[in-house]
Amino acid sequence: MVMVEVKCPVCGSTNVSKNGKTSKGTQKYLCTNKECTDKSFLLDYTYNGCKPGIDQQIIEMAANASGIRDTARVLKISKQKVSDVLKKQKKQ
Repeated sequence: MVMVEVKCPVCGSTNVSKNGKTSKGTQKYLCTNKECTDKSFLLDYTYNGCKPGIDQQIIEMAANASGIRDTARVLKISKQKVSDVLKKQKKQ
């Protein structure tokens, strides 16, 4: 039997418990660290747009003059996701 150590992608804590499954059958986890800002996470995301840190990559690519279609193709996400992240960044 192989044991996989699960760490929270936000805080790096190993204080993690199982928190049910998604509709596709992927295991969800819950970070029990009180200082962690993001509590629920997955180890394997089916859609690349949901992975942690993808918003920052979109912003960095836009700063380096990559267009919406180019960014979506390179990161393998939808054009709508790229557009939404950039609109949210513009409001801040």
